[in-house]
Amino acid sequence: MEQIINIINEIYNLDFANSCKNERYLHHYFTGKIQKEYPIIYKDMTNSTLHPEWTTSGKYCKTDKEYLIDENGTFGHIDFALGNYENPDLGIEFKHNQSWNFQSIVFDFMKLMDCKNKIKTAISFSIIYRKKELSNELTLEIINETITELKNRLDNRLDENRPFLFWIIEVAPQSNTNKKKSWFCNNLDNKFKEVLINKNQKQIKI
Repeated sequence: MEQIINIINEIYNLDFANSCKNERYLHHYFTGKIQKEYPIIYKDMTNSTLHPEWTTSGKYCKTDKEYLIDENGTFGHIDFALGNYENPDLGIEFKHNQSWNFQSIVFDFMKLMDCKNKIKTAISFSIIYRKKELSNELTLEIINETITELKNRLDNRLDENRPFLFWIIEVAPQSNTNKKKSWFCNNLDNKFKEVLINKNQKQIKI
């Protein structure tokens, strides 16, 4: 787990120059580093400990732009599960967008915290890449609405004992003032906190 946290801390501390073309670049950057500890054993997949697009046990549907629990819906997918396929040590979701995507982020949180999905620990790591300046409209209050919505939608399916880290960063490399913001949550009752981590400071942990 420490190596995984080190990798996303490393990503956070990158001096971003421009946005990657799509989220898959971020996925491959992560897997290129993590396979030293969690390899894909292509000739014998039963021994692999890195599982892309891990299928959830919970079922969901999209109604009026919202993702909801629905036993008549379809299985979801988590970007990566690490460890044993049936009961992974970790499920991790990535986002890389140029704008705030409330519904998509809530759905990631739902999949990661649904008690039907047997993962031991959950991480969501989201990058919002701005072409010019950081947004004045993306406030802590707006970000915390994701936690309220997560609780409402999962209800009694929310695994309140699962260790987790939700981390959202906003970057604007071309800005002449503030180039980065950061919010993290590892306690649902306390919700998100805004924190800017410098390279010489204590790093984010679960």
